[in-house]
Amino acid sequence: AGAAHANLLVNGSFESGAFVNQGNDTMSLNPGATAITGWSVVTDTTAWIGPTNPFGLTASDGGYFLDLTNYQAGAPFAGVTQAFATIPGGLYSVTFDLGSSTFWGRPDSLMASAGNASMTFVAPATGTNTDWQHESMNFTAVSTTTTLALQGASGINYIGLDNVSVDLISAPVPEPESWALMLAGLSALGAIARRRRPR
Repeated sequence: AGAAHANLLVNGSFESGAFVNQGNDTMSLNPGATAITGWSVVTDTTAWIGPTNPFGLTASDGGYFLDLTNYQAGAPFAGVTQAFATIPGGLYSVTFDLGSSTFWGRPDSLMASAGNASMTFVAPATGTNTDWQHESMNFTAVSTTTTLALQGASGINYIGLDNVSVDLISAPVPEPESWALMLAGLSALGAIARRRRPR
């Protein structure tokens, strides 16, 4: 019971992929790009930023992170998506770190959506040049595959994203009718096996 849950996502901290430094230890990725292992960029251009960037920003986990504003001020903002296997009716938790910066403009926000849930998260109105706020949201899966979408919602020159994880909280419990059907099926199989036994 005390075992740590495994992240159902691939590359939740954006550490792997076909990163190409286009200057400032940053790579700009257009909508449709899949250079970040496991992720697709949607809506607008995002910046994939490395540890030696000159912006005074650092990752919350590992060395790389995203800025959903890229190099432009204001909307439109980028988003990223990833699909993963789920159990219909299962309860899951999404966690991620939302980055904000006093130097690059506050406040900023992003919207998370998965399964039957969608929420907007807003960074604090005050802080330092590189802050990370840990956020979480629960959702119930409605199919065998769920897509997590993390979309910039508001900001000026920076909406940070890092350390994304999805964990199963609880699997659905079969209803009594399901148990009855399963027991009936097992009984029928037992009866067939007994009939086929050589005398």
